[in-house]
Amino acid sequence: MKQLIIGLNDDDDKCCRAKFDKVSQHVIQVTHSVNEELIINNINCQEKADENSDVSPRLDDSIRENVMEGYNEERKNMVERLTKSSGANKLQVVSVVGMAGIGKTTFTKTILFDNYIKRIFHIRGWITVSNNYDLKKLLQLLLHDVIKMEGKNYAEMDIGQLASHVKLGLQGQRYLIVVDDIWSNQDWDTISHWFPDCGNKSRILLTSRDNKVGEYAATNPKDGLVLMRPLTQDESRNLFYHRAFGENYSIRGSNIDEFEKVGEKVITNCKGLPLMITAVAGILCSKSKLDEWMEVAKSVSSLVNDDAYKQCLKVVALSYDNLPSLMKACFLHFGVFPRAHVISVKKLIRLWIAEGLINLKGVDEFEQVGARVLHDLIGKSVVIVDKRGLNGKIKTCRIHDIFHDFCLKEGESQNLLHVVGSDSTTNTVISQLYNDSRWISIQSENRIILNSRIEARSLYNINNNTYFSKEVFLFKLLRVLNLEDHYTQRLSIVTRDLVCLRYLSVLTRETCMDLSITNLWNLQTLILTVRPPYLVHRVVTFPEEIWQMTQLRHLYARGISLSSPGEKVLGNLQRVFGLSPSCCTKEIFEGIKKVKKLTIRETKQEYPTDVKWIDNLKYLQDLESLSIETKEMLITMDNPRSFSFTSPYYFPQKLKKLKLNNTYLPWKYMSVISKLPELEVLKLKRDSFRGHEWKATQQTGFPKLRFLLLAKINLNKWKTTIGSHDHFPSLERVNITDCKYLKKIPKGFADSKKLEMIELHKCDRSLVTFVKKIQKKHEYLGRNKLKVIAFGTESLEEQWNRLMKK
Repeated sequence: MKQLIIGLNDDDDKCCRAKFDKVSQHVIQVTHSVNEELIINNINCQEKADENSDVSPRLDDSIRENVMEGYNEERKNMVERLTKSSGANKLQVVSVVGMAGIGKTTFTKTILFDNYIKRIFHIRGWITVSNNYDLKKLLQLLLHDVIKMEGKNYAEMDIGQLASHVKLGLQGQRYLIVVDDIWSNQDWDTISHWFPDCGNKSRILLTSRDNKVGEYAATNPKDGLVLMRPLTQDESRNLFYHRAFGENYSIRGSNIDEFEKVGEKVITNCKGLPLMITAVAGILCSKSKLDEWMEVAKSVSSLVNDDAYKQCLKVVALSYDNLPSLMKACFLHFGVFPRAHVISVKKLIRLWIAEGLINLKGVDEFEQVGARVLHDLIGKSVVIVDKRGLNGKIKTCRIHDIFHDFCLKEGESQNLLHVVGSDSTTNTVISQLYNDSRWISIQSENRIILNSRIEARSLYNINNNTYFSKEVFLFKLLRVLNLEDHYTQRLSIVTRDLVCLRYLSVLTRETCMDLSITNLWNLQTLILTVRPPYLVHRVVTFPEEIWQMTQLRHLYARGISLSSPGEKVLGNLQRVFGLSPSCCTKEIFEGIKKVKKLTIRETKQEYPTDVKWIDNLKYLQDLESLSIETKEMLITMDNPRSFSFTSPYYFPQKLKKLKLNNTYLPWKYMSVISKLPELEVLKLKRDSFRGHEWKATQQTGFPKLRFLLLAKINLNKWKTTIGSHDHFPSLERVNITDCKYLKKIPKGFADSKKLEMIELHKCDRSLVTFVKKIQKKHEYLGRNKLKVIAFGTESLEEQWNRLMKK
């Protein structure tokens, strides 16, 4: 039996799916048991590790950014401890403990992405708790990024509902979850019940600075507690030189021996603490004179009598002192975020701009300068890369806890920052006591009262336990107001008098903006999250006076409706997210003609009747990134798509990135897209194209395309009439996700000279086999750079066959 199709009504279908899900989970458990035996016997483990991992390789980037030196024996023992076949089948907790800065987080990340671990555990994930955590956000992180449960509006659920969904998502799966930075026994008690014991050797890997907490959480404290040791001298040397010199030993000239002598003194004084070593190396990597090295070494040697935490903190201070003044303020700004918080790079740079921390040079734009500042902070080992996107760009970042502690201490000493933490008492009133602080960050779940005596420039992380006096919004010097976790019943109260506001993120039920929004004539970023009682009408309608807000650079909402601008132009507008297709007119596009990134979202409320609206894109000549998303409910047999195009000249000729989601276009339109001269990134998601065959008939296409994503596309055949290396001459990376019916890709990829990586996620195993053949041809031709990564490739047919055999 190759295929089984059953026609059911909705109730029967739900029942059948529920039963089949249970069967599938049982099949997966059996599969994992077999997989474990293969690992123990060392049979083909490397290839299988790549094929069965259910975590995207993109998450490995943070490990590459933060090199792990040493601990080879410890890593080997930990992998064996987590995967060994003997012992109890019950859920077990293993604790990794040690002082701050000793490398617990980096160590556990290398374990999580070890090839043996990938082979054994169906679900692998990571959450960071720290001392001031948000339970709801931790649960949402598990659901979105780890379990990958879709189709639910988790933002509207309470903690109990989210915890139930986490349990449901993990039930029956063999999982490994890293719970990083637990501070107390109570914290572990709060979250430990999220993780079900499925009797299939699932594991929790926990890190803590406190040995007692590690012992309390570990299933077997005698065997389940790992104490992190300092690095040896050789391990410290390798880490130091990797960070301080990299591959550029030649820049030191003939005095390399002298530099190494100074380096040895620094290495010895760092006492094997990875954080100290990387921090000092980050200082020295930009210094090319020997006397500069000797000065830093002298400062480090003065710390030898301090305890480890104080040593690390003073080395961070030394790093701070060696930063340029512009970078100092940007670094201290990390303190407004909670400890261990993963930060969106786009959001971070926009906040820097709103705070006035970015200075323009020459013809560069604010965003470009901000990106360079962040890159320099990463290069100096001050900021850590958390995740990169598919195109290699940094998406999220973070700082180490000790760096965060320094930001809080230094920020408060300079009257820049005041943090209301979890130690705040109930009904804390932020009053004139803190009126010298420029930034106020609420990092407490207690009831906080903000009154009219506040003179801060910025308010961050305001939550629903924060209350405002009637006069607080009269303060006219406020620049940043972050209300994304605080329901605002009447937005006009916020927008009435805050004329200096540059950044506003607000959670509201209002979908019709009144004229008061135009009082914010300095506003640069406006983010509106609309959650009405009934989650249907989410389009936000702006008054025509919005065209007077000439400083606006970024506008975000799930749906945006704009009136005609007349002759007005928002010349600084860079990014619009959520524009309704009904607003895609020549007049409106001419009013936002400088926009570089545009997301068009089609909703039921704003359903367009004119399918030619996309032709107006030609008026956005500076547009570089375009995303078009259509609600699934709008696609019917009578109306298979809401737009069409026949010529590449209707698209902006500078377009570099195109993303289509649920647009249900015929594949013949791909010939138009292939002619875009500057297109580098193409993402096709969930039924963006309809039909089972993509056949390229033109002689050339996609001249500059570097990255291609196909995700949840109902595609059976993909071929070209000519060599694919001619059709995709610049292609470097291909990602195919959840395209279950695709068995082959164009054979011409075997001749491509620039192709570096093909990623396959939840695809048919025959596609994996075909792509491996392409890789072998590359190797035969002497091109060994093509990497094939396949994970989660077992098909439903294979699961069904295994069950029948059993």
